[in-house]
Amino acid sequence: MDGYVKRHLIDPFIMPLVFIGVLAVIVITIGEILLGMFEPGETKDRLDRMELWFALGLSLLIIFGLGFLATRPEGTLGPVDRDLAIGNRAIFEEPLPPIDVRARAGAPGAVADITNGYTLYADNGALAEVRGLLPGASDYGKRFQGFIYAKGLSGASSELWIPIEAVMSVYPETKSAFLAIKGDETEHYGWNVPPESMRRAPARKVDHL
Repeated sequence: MDGYVKRHLIDPFIMPLVFIGVLAVIVITIGEILLGMFEPGETKDRLDRMELWFALGLSLLIIFGLGFLATRPEGTLGPVDRDLAIGNRAIFEEPLPPIDVRARAGAPGAVADITNGYTLYADNGALAEVRGLLPGASDYGKRFQGFIYAKGLSGASSELWIPIEAVMSVYPETKSAFLAIKGDETEHYGWNVPPESMRRAPARKVDHL
């Protein structure tokens, strides 16, 4: 029940209002400080206007503060370092179904055991149902052993082309395979787009860092 209230009430309605309220308080507070520092004078272009110096100093503090954070080594800023995965899951979408512990039953298998009807699990639940396997090919300048063509479940992309390399373990008895991802990164990784071997368009450009 708590999860339902959070997903349908708190996240879409309460949280935006809270953020708007916090921003309004910050803006009004800064405005009141500047108005309180203002002193009428004969000319508006004089250099002794303290409210302008305060606003300039505050702006520089924000700019240099964010610049300092941008120079910090990766992994030292906690939540700020986390990648933002963008997907097509609606805000009211039900969460992925939890992983059934029985899905790991039986002797472990190999990638070659994966066939139509297998369920692919990410770390946070069932992600997709296998529709078939594709041979190895190059994509974005990289060579992959093969791709799993799958249908997304519970709000995931309707079509997925998942590299074989992402498979972590396979359990033929329950027709389950587990992927080494959390579950929200499919679009970030480009798995919702067919590999180059299936497209007649020019090869994708590779960004060299």
